[in-house]
Amino acid sequence: MDSVASLWDELDEQLLPLLRGYRRNLSGLRVDTKSDRTLLSEADVAAQTVIVEAVRRRFPDAGFVAEEDHSGLVTSGDPLWIIDPIDGTSEFVRADGREFCSVVCRVDAGIPTATYILAPELGIGRSALSIRWADEVTVNGRAAVPLPRVPVPRRASVTRSKGSTPRRFEFALTAAGAEVKLRTTSQTLDMVRTCIDLSDCTDIVGSFDLFYRPNQKVWDGAAGIGLSLATGRSAVDGFGTDAVPFDEALWKQREPLFSETIIGSPECVRWFVDVLARSRSG
Repeated sequence: MDSVASLWDELDEQLLPLLRGYRRNLSGLRVDTKSDRTLLSEADVAAQTVIVEAVRRRFPDAGFVAEEDHSGLVTSGDPLWIIDPIDGTSEFVRADGREFCSVVCRVDAGIPTATYILAPELGIGRSALSIRWADEVTVNGRAAVPLPRVPVPRRASVTRSKGSTPRRFEFALTAAGAEVKLRTTSQTLDMVRTCIDLSDCTDIVGSFDLFYRPNQKVWDGAAGIGLSLATGRSAVDGFGTDAVPFDEALWKQREPLFSETIIGSPECVRWFVDVLARSRSG
């Protein structure tokens, strides 16, 4: 994985100044609203171009599943690279926002094998965090610390659209004593904080024992699923079926979606799958 590690180094060197440059000039940043009501900024497009070109230099036969402006990209190949140039664009375009990141996930034969997550302002004092997995999981070059395993979630990320109706399982989480996060920021960073302990390197409080999303876009979830497996967590769908290997049919969709994504310690995941089953049974 030496070539992957050097790719991660290059992305740090190129993406960090690029994203910080756009952040310094938010008043002039061009931002559009896509058909799904999410935001697209010129920074998203620029970051994706940097990532694709860096990958192609090392892996010329690679395929891509990328969120933004993907016309002309080869969408099949092995390895396959899944790219979210800025996860959390709504945070990126706010001067006080910090929960955004660039995300790359390498997939071989349907299995995530490496991930890269650059959060330019998540660290202490708005410093950068570079979270990587190739041979090992690291945060800014140091071995990542996995979160402890617990049987029932104490804090869960189950965000939903603002103003939408509470779901039955939310009441079960609250009844079990869990603090529930409903506001959407960066799905990837919530998944990271369900896998590893960032308390020593960020001043944003909060880890999660459980992460859940229905109809999750592949570029929002693939890296987090890979990271969860690399740190000994479980990654399943809403019926407890393993999330990997990814189905080849995913890549044929215009907007690939995981029907449901659940990650967390195995005990928490089993508990929540049972909760979902009861909520569906009426």
